[in-house]
Amino acid sequence: MKTLRNLLLAFTLVALASCAAPAPQADGARVVGTGVFVSAAGETMRAVYRADDTVTLTLPDGSTELLPIAVSGSGARYAAGNREWWEHQGEATYSVDGKPVFSGKLQR
Repeated sequence: MKTLRNLLLAFTLVALASCAAPAPQADGARVVGTGVFVSAAGETMRAVYRADDTVTLTLPDGSTELLPIAVSGSGARYAAGNREWWEHQGEATYSVDGKPVFSGKLQR
């Protein structure tokens, strides 16, 4: 009887676990677009746009930045604190303290 009870308990736990909602992606939101931008000097920045209105940037030095969407008159603008990513018609600029640190064109 104890074995039957343990089997039923195990079956119930497995059944409940399989009905649980799927775990979210590790980074939180699905990717809706990506782009690699290349500067005139040949440096690259990668932008990963997500459904939660954020962009993750991989800077030329390999570091990453996560920026939320911001108000823009045109193009896609993301900003947090003193950092800003602005992309418009295949050209993008990453600025810190209002000074451009990277400018590049979308690699085709």
